[in-house]
Amino acid sequence: MPKLIIQEGYRLVGEFAIPVGETAIGRSEECALVLSPQGVSRVHVKLRREDDRVTLTDMGSRNGTFLNGVPVVQPVQLKHMDVIQLGDAMLLYNELDADGREQTVSGEIRPEGAEVPAHDLPYLKRVVEVVCANVAQVVRGKDDVILKVVVALLSDGHVLLEDVPGVGKTKLAQALAKSVRTGFKRIQFTPDMLPSDVTGVNVYDEQAGQFAFIPGPIFANVILADEINRGTPRVQASLLECMSESMVTVDGRSHALRKPFFVIATQNPVEFRGTYPLPEAQLDRFLMRLRMGYPDAAVEQDILGSQVSSHPINSIRHVVNATDILRCQALARTVHVSAAVKDYIVTLIGATRQHPALNYGCSPRASLALMHCGQSLAAAQGRDYVLPRDVRDLAVEVLSHRLPLKMQARAEFGGPEQVVRSLLEQFPIERWEGGARPPAR
Repeated sequence: MPKLIIQEGYRLVGEFAIPVGETAIGRSEECALVLSPQGVSRVHVKLRREDDRVTLTDMGSRNGTFLNGVPVVQPVQLKHMDVIQLGDAMLLYNELDADGREQTVSGEIRPEGAEVPAHDLPYLKRVVEVVCANVAQVVRGKDDVILKVVVALLSDGHVLLEDVPGVGKTKLAQALAKSVRTGFKRIQFTPDMLPSDVTGVNVYDEQAGQFAFIPGPIFANVILADEINRGTPRVQASLLECMSESMVTVDGRSHALRKPFFVIATQNPVEFRGTYPLPEAQLDRFLMRLRMGYPDAAVEQDILGSQVSSHPINSIRHVVNATDILRCQALARTVHVSAAVKDYIVTLIGATRQHPALNYGCSPRASLALMHCGQSLAAAQGRDYVLPRDVRDLAVEVLSHRLPLKMQARAEFGGPEQVVRSLLEQFPIERWEGGARPPAR
């Protein structure tokens, strides 16, 4: 059942399950949901629920009703994570507990209740298309970056977005979280944070006579770790077990994290005051490191035009469910990886271990990451087998952050990305393409 999370001022005060039919909200005792904060009219708004579709109507309130900061002048359908402001009261619309009968991509492709076939790659391809299209409404001109983030999600990995401020790193993460009907939390890293601010803490419950665990923001499906390099090494280390094992250990007790579990971390590489560079062990937990880059002139004009009156993130809603993502993760692992493709991956990884410009090469974890990303990219393109070009197209993003460059080699290569590109040129894919396709059935 959809519900409203009620916040008065800056304090959460309760929840309200939205019943079927019409519901009045205001300060009058006759309303189904009575709100007392300043600025709320006697009958401020009305909600109409039909199945899981909820429509909000302002009833001519004196101070007005605002949805995601925009005045409500006509009936509007609510979307998950919408914020309704009535005077000093805030209502967060939550439909995670709804019956799920609205049309998501799974409803478009298969009848309700039908099972997904074991090798239904068209289903996976459609999931990728609708998620990418939804995020592209918010992040313009970055289709390649969006696709790679979705590939990382299907590969059950995590992504590090590293770029200058203001190019859309945080908005990309928020748009992805809003596209998937699942739990989302944002962690803003600062130098004064403690590990318990991420993982949670045990608090003594006097009534029960025992300690109760209060979960931290890491207990969600999609996590935005904003400016992760501003957290201290202790706080950064608290993410290690979460990202690699999907477990959190607090006071010797382990707590499992619900799947899907996807961390999108952002960091600013140009501002070093008050930052703590991520150690190699932490970087290795990320499946990919991506850079947004500046938009071209035409795209930037489009961005300006789309945000004259409101931000496009307020207009999108979820298009897939958490179960869709879990099914697609399982489908991606069924994609065939030939011996030739495996040999190509091992050849690239082995070359990093012998390269004179690197302190050390990639580990088997990088080999697995490259293979799993290749499977997800092939599935996203509707193929049930991996081609060497899938591996080549993802090699820079998957490998470069795992390769520390020697100081004396920086003048020649500039960064590990150039080293990986040189290896890709050294080993052209034509040598392995012949044996990439699976045997005829």
